[in-house]
Amino acid sequence: MTSEREEPTEKPVQRDPGRSPKASAAKEPPERTTRRSPAPTSAKPRASHDGRSTVPREELAKLIVALGDTSHPRHASAVNDLVALGPAAVTAICEALGPSKPWLTVYRAAEAAGRLGDGRATGPLIQALQHPNSNVRWSIVQALGQVSDMRAMIALRRVARTDQGRTTWGESVAETAQSVLDELGRRSVWGQGFELIKTAVVAGLMIVALILSFSVVTSLRAELGRFGRFIPGETELPQFTVPTALPTTTTGSTGGDIGSVLPQPTTLAQPTVEPVLGPTALPDLSTELTGTVLQEANVRPVPSTDNQPIGRVRPGEEIVFLARTANSQWFLIRLADEAASGSTINSLDGTGWISQALVSPPPGELEVREVDLTNVSP
Repeated sequence: MTSEREEPTEKPVQRDPGRSPKASAAKEPPERTTRRSPAPTSAKPRASHDGRSTVPREELAKLIVALGDTSHPRHASAVNDLVALGPAAVTAICEALGPSKPWLTVYRAAEAAGRLGDGRATGPLIQALQHPNSNVRWSIVQALGQVSDMRAMIALRRVARTDQGRTTWGESVAETAQSVLDELGRRSVWGQGFELIKTAVVAGLMIVALILSFSVVTSLRAELGRFGRFIPGETELPQFTVPTALPTTTTGSTGGDIGSVLPQPTTLAQPTVEPVLGPTALPDLSTELTGTVLQEANVRPVPSTDNQPIGRVRPGEEIVFLARTANSQWFLIRLADEAASGSTINSLDGTGWISQALVSPPPGELEVREVDLTNVSP
């Protein structure tokens, strides 16, 4: 059985299926040239019922064998002959691809698949990437670059990351895969779409991270601002409880039964306030010494920083000096009559101690007030 293929000449010739197109054209005698009436301008393979071109299986089998047989007369032209057959040769080429097939057959079959660019060859090409020969994997990488669908790009990314092989002429399989990917990214819609998606995801993650960081910093600043400050209605002050004396039992000595309980008047114990600030007598108002708060400061129950503040005064607040420590490092003060709304001293007599570095110096002499700090709890 013979098949006819028409060269781009005016007179087609009948050829042997087992020979290459060039060999057939050279060896056929002129008298065997067939003539048709009318002669078509080009000959095409016959179409099957599914619309695809049909080629004799014997022809395809010979070409596949010729791919891996260097002594075959059609070895040099086998790839070109398969590409010339077009889509009809894709099935036979796919069958020649595989990780266990002879390396030269797979190498040249991958070349033919890449030149055809048919998507049906993508799956077999990806499977053939498991071939142990580095030359074969390099050829498949080149072929997948010609097919260039999404599956091929995913496989090429894997090869670019993991393949450590080199061809017999020194080419790196991984570097070749990366070069093919770069080229596909420049001309492939899939590649451009993937890069856009990746950029959008990275941008979204950065925005979320910025939002979380801003929230954490805002909360931290708010907590630091509240630390050590007295806020009316929010910061609790120590509560003082008044103990109640229990009734006492006495035994009657005159009149009445022995052992009777006589009711006694209930007395309330006086509340104790700690720490003891010593005498609290205020100087005569006619000799008041006033000053000004230089910066926002805490007012404390005793002249020491080892305790909780009992108030806070704002800058520019007018204060009245009542006494000082022996070393003049602390002043006992109270607020002036025209106190600002933000300044408070929460003590029973409205007085407290403030550091001399935070207020203007008093315009006169103050009495020295000694305070016992040993019994003061922090």
